[in-house]
Parts: sequence; structure tokens; C-alpha cells
Amino acid sequence: MKKILFLTTALILVAGVAAAGPMAFGVRGGYVDAGDGGFFAGGHVKGLNITPEIALVPNVEVAFFDGFKLFSFAADANYSFVEADLNGFIPYAGGELGLHMFKWDDAPPGFDDSYTKMGISILGGLEKSLDETKSLMFELKIGLSDYAPDMKFTVGLTFF
Repeated sequence: MKKILFLTTALILVAGVAAAGPMAFGVRGGYVDAGDGGFFAGGHVKGLNITPEIALVPNVEVAFFDGFKLFSFAADANYSFVEADLNGFIPYAGGELGLHMFKWDDAPPGFDDSYTKMGISILGGLEKSLDETKSLMFELKIGLSDYAPDMKFTVGLTFF
């Protein structure tokens, strides 16, 4: 059942991206704290704008910890404060709804080695256009629910 829920969410994200028109794809990575510190890597899609200020940003990440991995499919809703240009950086804030699968490397016999849960986070960040083909972003996420990582610091590069 967990795998079906996980795959269904992934397919919905992919279908939404495919139907939206011109897209920008990016890579992301950084530090994540989920009770234990680790590092993560992943990718995101931009171009699902509801208004010029509000955008949905689907993303996929895998985080590596001592003894377990965390696979995440998420959708961020971001509000960009386009009037508040900070030396080329545009601030944004928003939230994330994510599906997180925790997978242990060495689960004791008789115990499930993974579980999948929904999580909610808030976020804030800065984005700067480097040129017509790419932009740089810095982001901080704080988990609000038990199954979202406690904190994530992300650096990302988007290619248009």
C-alpha cells in the first residue's frame, strides 16, 4: 500500500508538470536534520505559476543519514516578493506538502525496514537570476509535522 501511495503521488506530480507548458528544471542539495544530520540531493521543476508571484515547485530528493535514507516527493507553494529586490535577490516564502519514505539500512528481524508518511513544512528563501539561462537559490525549510525533516538548508541551480 505504501508503494502504491508513493508511486501515485509521483505520477500526479509528473502529470501536472507535463501539462503545464514551458518548464525549467533544476538541481538542489544541502544539509538536512531529521533527528540526525545528513546531506541530500535532488531536483525540482519550475514553471507551474498560478500568478506572477505564486508558483508550485514539485521536487524530488534523497537524503543520506547514518543508518537510514529518506526519499521525498514534495510540492512547494511559494510566494515571491518581487517588489523587494535585495541586490538582485528576490525573497520568497511558502509551504511544502511532502510524501516522505524512511528506509533503514539494517532493520532488526521482524521489523519493517521502511515507512511512508506525509509531512508539512514552512519555507523561506532567496533567488537570484544569474543570466537568461539559470538562477541560483538558497532556501531554509522548517518541519511542522512529525514526519517532515526538522530543518533543511538548500542550495539550488535552475536551468531555463
